[in-house]
Amino acid sequence: MSPSPARATHLRTDIQGLRAVAVVTVVLSHLGLGPLTGGFVGVDVFFVVSGFLITQLMLREVARTGGLSLTDFYARRARRILPAASLVLVASAVASALWLGPLRAPEAFVDVVWAAAFAANVRFAERGTDYFAQDLSPSPVQHYWSLAVEEQFYVVWPLLLLAVVLLARSRHRARAAGPGQPAQPVPLGALAGVLVVVAAVSLAWSAHRTGEAPTAAYFSSLTRAWELALGALGAVAVAAWPARRTLPRAVVEPLALAGLAAVGWACLRLTPATPFPGTAALVPVLGTLAVLLAGATATRSVVDRALSLRALQLLGGWSYSIYLWHWPLVVIPSVHVGRALTLGEKLALAGLTLLLAALTTRLVEDPVRRARGLALPWRGLVLYPTTLALVVSSAVAAGAYVQRTQGEGGRGAAITLPDDWRHELGTDDPATALVRASARASREGRAVPRRLRPPLTRLLDSTADLAGCDYRDDTLRELCPRGDQDAERTVVLLGDSHARHWIPALDAVAEQAGYRAYYLAKPQCVPWLVTSLRGGTEEPFTACDDFKRWALEQVERLQPDLVVVSSSPGTSRGVLVDGEVVDDPEETARAVRRGTTALLERLDAAAGRTVLLADVPILADDPGPCLSSRPRSLRACLTHERPDHRAAAAAQVRAADAVGVGSVRTRQWFCAGDDCPAVVGSTVPYRDGGHVTTQYAEQLARPLGVSLGLLRRRSSRSAPGRRRCSATGRRGGPAPAAP
Repeated sequence: MSPSPARATHLRTDIQGLRAVAVVTVVLSHLGLGPLTGGFVGVDVFFVVSGFLITQLMLREVARTGGLSLTDFYARRARRILPAASLVLVASAVASALWLGPLRAPEAFVDVVWAAAFAANVRFAERGTDYFAQDLSPSPVQHYWSLAVEEQFYVVWPLLLLAVVLLARSRHRARAAGPGQPAQPVPLGALAGVLVVVAAVSLAWSAHRTGEAPTAAYFSSLTRAWELALGALGAVAVAAWPARRTLPRAVVEPLALAGLAAVGWACLRLTPATPFPGTAALVPVLGTLAVLLAGATATRSVVDRALSLRALQLLGGWSYSIYLWHWPLVVIPSVHVGRALTLGEKLALAGLTLLLAALTTRLVEDPVRRARGLALPWRGLVLYPTTLALVVSSAVAAGAYVQRTQGEGGRGAAITLPDDWRHELGTDDPATALVRASARASREGRAVPRRLRPPLTRLLDSTADLAGCDYRDDTLRELCPRGDQDAERTVVLLGDSHARHWIPALDAVAEQAGYRAYYLAKPQCVPWLVTSLRGGTEEPFTACDDFKRWALEQVERLQPDLVVVSSSPGTSRGVLVDGEVVDDPEETARAVRRGTTALLERLDAAAGRTVLLADVPILADDPGPCLSSRPRSLRACLTHERPDHRAAAAAQVRAADAVGVGSVRTRQWFCAGDDCPAVVGSTVPYRDGGHVTTQYAEQLARPLGVSLGLLRRRSSRSAPGRRRCSATGRRGGPAPAAP
């Protein structure tokens, strides 16, 4: 760490102590130790300190040489951050391969590569706003988002500073300077003006974006730049303030105490539910800035003395490595054991974090930073491609290891139907029969099939493709025809993510039956005519209401031959009724029932036929993690449908019956009695506890087409005394079947 301008002869021990405080609050918060519910603000402390120190270094160089060497700057950054960061990334890739299993490890390898490219914040903002990724455990390298924010800021800030210096030089040609004097003064006023503008714009955007898209805002460089900019502004203020050595204690003490108190208050009072960063981040950011400014004076405050304690100096010196190591040591063990860590385990991991950080600082960070062989700038710059290649190759090798050793499945054979399956399994539907056979095989303790579809390493990627019409984009208002695009007949699928997972099946049906298909599916947006709440909040999901209005307009304009509606029940979250939030389960169910009836009536008036495709069972346990844990038999992963969901799905069908539109039940394709097998034949039916894999949806194309009346059965034989669900509408009569 560089000496401060105010104390040119020694390190700023208060800054080293502040780093220690920041990293301790982050680690304790992530471990769940103590009352620091807002310990995540330690990252904001780091941002301010980083902006302050890096800007001081650049200002010194400008004052000494009259310019700024970008190659020297980035070479120093490479020597400082890349060795330890790359070591932890390689270790995280190896640990993920060994202990995360085939379900979680592939995502971790992708995350490692993004982190190595200083784009982790972009990756996690995207994954955090992806509905299909919301139930995943955190990435073992998720904490690299903050390093990415810093490096992205330092791509821009040195260029801005250099541009201001060059502009000032062109406008103010200095007279010949005396020995040791700069050619001209550093343009501190202009730099301060640039930083004020950057900070103001970024803070305003942060406040706006935090309310609109909190997950994306949390990881964004644009919403965090103001924190680094204020740290940089503090460095400019110190450089421009000649009287800084003589501030009275009556000013320094309150300033330092208030600053540290603000950081402490944020750690204790903020929570993960606090909209952040936004304006809430002003408290720890301004508090940190106050401590930095107070410490820049010659007057030592009580805070300065406290932060200079030997223990804090030691932790401050290790702080970078502590931050890098702590998160994978929290995430990977907890995912591996499949439960919350005990207090003893957390304390052991905290101790291991300190040990690894001490070793990394002593054996990796310090030697590389001081290596004479890297003193030349171009050699330092070579670290960027070298470490990137090392991390990427490690991630690729770890991925190949997982694919080879864990990706295939178990050692058993695929479950097949017996010869006399209609009589033995009591159904003439081969899809239903295969579920019953798979449930029976699971109860008997059969081995997991050898070649699963999809492989466990690709299970979480098994989501239906929406091509150019992914309506997660709230502004997208286009139609993308699919199926048989030359057909005259039209089918529309309407719903949420539980409609989307049927797209592979309906695509195949539409092509075979001669229908042009449109898929109006928006995740988390139930189609029922009721205002739902945005996930995890009490705010109305207005983007969903806007989409539903647009989607209904398209249905009324298209006048399709068939509308298929499929959705989760929408009763698990509250709704808005007459402007009031309703979260009572019974009242919510009544409001959703009214909205379901209203939607089906409106669709029935606009389409030739309307069919409700009842929701698939929501499982009590996600089969993916169970299968990836290498169970001895399928019995270990046999699960059942949540009773509350079974009742809600039945209510959907009753609403359709009351309106007089057709309905297709789906439970028989996933569960047999109370048992829902984790593998059907050799296919994994669920990508998580409630969404169907694309492979299994494709497998259900023919039974779905038959149930909708769009395809004929392949065999004329049928089991006596059994009748499939009706897919007729009150106006359509029996649905025509394609030849």
